[in-house]
Amino acid sequence: MCQRSAYDEAITSGQYQKVAGRIGKYDNVRRLWENEVMRLFLQPYLQRMVDRKRQMGEGLRILDLGCGSGDGYELLMGVKLGDTGLSSHANVAIEPELLEFYKGIDLNPGLIAQAKATYDHHPNMAFALSNFNELDLEAEETYDLYFTSYGTLSHNGREQNTHLLAKLAQNGRDGSLIISDWLGRYSYEWQTLWSNDLSREQWMDYVISYIYPEEERKHRELSSITLALLSRREVLDIIEGARRQSAVKIRLRRLFDRSVLVGRHMDTRDYNPHAQPLRQRVNSLFEPNTRTDLEGLLVNYVPKDSFPAINEFYAMFQSSWNALVGYVIALLRHYDAAKASSRPEIERHHPRALRMAIAEMRRLIATTYRSKIGDVRSNIIEPSLGYALRELEMGLQKGLGCGHGLVAILELEKEQGN
Repeated sequence: MCQRSAYDEAITSGQYQKVAGRIGKYDNVRRLWENEVMRLFLQPYLQRMVDRKRQMGEGLRILDLGCGSGDGYELLMGVKLGDTGLSSHANVAIEPELLEFYKGIDLNPGLIAQAKATYDHHPNMAFALSNFNELDLEAEETYDLYFTSYGTLSHNGREQNTHLLAKLAQNGRDGSLIISDWLGRYSYEWQTLWSNDLSREQWMDYVISYIYPEEERKHRELSSITLALLSRREVLDIIEGARRQSAVKIRLRRLFDRSVLVGRHMDTRDYNPHAQPLRQRVNSLFEPNTRTDLEGLLVNYVPKDSFPAINEFYAMFQSSWNALVGYVIALLRHYDAAKASSRPEIERHHPRALRMAIAEMRRLIATTYRSKIGDVRSNIIEPSLGYALRELEMGLQKGLGCGHGLVAILELEKEQGN
């Protein structure tokens, strides 16, 4: 009951509604960073599947485990084609007519009610109130895509996850994809909970406090959800265990960190007093007609003893993040100056992802700074910096469990007919 009440509180708050902006579940970072990172990493594998289904004259079947209010459907239907030009208006990978069936499963009746209210008019969509661990997959037809998102599998322990992945692998067909999503063990958001003892499962009492303004959080008594935190090594062990249980070749195609330093609890500091409100700042970057104090985006990572590899990653990530933000700050000042000196240079020793991001911002600012069409800084330059930081995360992350989410893209290899 405690697990469900935490979600019920969030739903009745009104901040779980599909309203975009700088606060709430569907804030700018969720829509324009986190969802897009998922789409961009998934795109080549989903595109290959879609092309194959078209050639076979078949529709796509999707099973969304822990579907909530149907967010997975929106995320997946927003994956773009990888080869459309600027002139084309049709650029989604899954055209509506290709979707044969989408089924969403969730334990929370409030979220299922939201999903049904939104999507019940679609004849090829169904939502069920159910525990996906207890789903009788032998009674189900096979699916092409088994989808979880935003820490769904952290509701399970290792053994449950191993068994669940094995069941999905047995139900799937050759080429089916499984998207598995956990909370990262080493997210800076909950640095106080870090543990090097991988022989023991690490759980946290997760509070959905981020949907409330700071002053309101102080006076609310909120329920918590017990969720598991996982590292790269633990995820690899779960996948290997599922291979053995299912006797199916489960190929790991990608394992990546999502929301490094911009997770929900950076702003709340519920689990790390050193965390900075970086999500709030990045949300501001994406907000129309709003200028952001870019100095507030600079990261001051505080290392934790006995975690040399994790500290090394964060030191590298912080250095690159700050270099990009600092470069943009310097470039804006350069173009503001009446007698400007030469533009800041791109350092050759920087990681490739950083050099590319800096070069892109340099070209963009040089092209747009004289424009008189609205507030160029707030509506063009700052959102572009947000996208550049997102690309930087994608290029630098190592799938260690250092993001709010740790996501695996798995593909099944089966004998034809099995």
